[in-house]
Amino acid sequence: MSAATLNESNAHLIYVPTGVFLIACPLLVAIRFWSRTRKGGHVGADDYTVLAALVCALASGGLMIAACVYGYGRHLKDLSPEDRMQALKYFWLCQITYKSCINLTKASILLLYLRIFGNVKWFRWLCIVLTTIVAIYCVASVTITIFQCTPVPRAYDKTLDGTCINNGQFWFANSGFSIATDLIILCIPLPMVYVLQLPRAQKFALIAVFTLGVFVVITSCLRVTTINVQATTNDQTYEIASTMWTVIEMNVAIVCACLPQIRPLIVMLFPRLMPASHSRDRSERPPNSDSLAKSVSSPAKSDYSHWTVGDRQDSIAMGAVRKPDRSSEEYILSEDRTMYIQKTVRYSVEYSKDGLNPV
Repeated sequence: MSAATLNESNAHLIYVPTGVFLIACPLLVAIRFWSRTRKGGHVGADDYTVLAALVCALASGGLMIAACVYGYGRHLKDLSPEDRMQALKYFWLCQITYKSCINLTKASILLLYLRIFGNVKWFRWLCIVLTTIVAIYCVASVTITIFQCTPVPRAYDKTLDGTCINNGQFWFANSGFSIATDLIILCIPLPMVYVLQLPRAQKFALIAVFTLGVFVVITSCLRVTTINVQATTNDQTYEIASTMWTVIEMNVAIVCACLPQIRPLIVMLFPRLMPASHSRDRSERPPNSDSLAKSVSSPAKSDYSHWTVGDRQDSIAMGAVRKPDRSSEEYILSEDRTMYIQKTVRYSVEYSKDGLNPV
């Protein structure tokens, strides 16, 4: 056997994406938290959930780097029994953190939807049901991954007597659930955005923001094409294309979950390319949604009629928009508390010889 064959390794398939996302994902999550708090906003459950997903993603990257140190990426026959067991052990642990990460990211996106569209009853319940399903599946899939073999150590030490589940079938089933839920999460906010009474360009921009998850679906589909190879190969430590896509998929999911939140930074850096507001008058009031249009009648045609923010008395309650940061999508769509709109009509009176004639 030549030295070149002995040292042949695919470890770069792990090192490259892990190194890129090791910088990109923590940076984007940090920007997300900064955007939340920069103008009096507050961090919510969706932010903490994506932070937990980031921890799992970083743990997965660390575990796979450790696996590569012990020979993951090299031919199985070239590894000592001890290195082989350690490499497969870290790979087994990475499967646990991967499933935790991908489902936490889904839950974070659903919690963000609740934060934005939570005032719509049917949508709120839909998000709650989906979040519950994702949480239950996360616990179930992690449990199955941990106890995929009896005894448990047989998952990474095949010299032990025992039995294991069919990993290929399990991985395909997990991918099917992941892609299906990604598509559902991708589509459910679109009707809510479509009915908003916004300028067409702004509406399309919002739709684009909520469809960023299509990149996660693409990476999941690419991963599916490599699952069978890694599930059936006799050279498990060398055929690692599926593991590469695993690393990419979970990190792309975090990136897509955080990208909508970095718009304030783009506004700050490039104010001419993406202005935070069109004018003083328009920035002082949020765009109307269809619910707002139904709640408030059209103002009178008289030049003396106008709308002002008022107190609770003699006012019409309506869903408002986030006050702290006008450049974020959440500002356009939602608010943690209720504002009130009051119509004020000003009259002029003319006196004549015949009496009082109101105008």
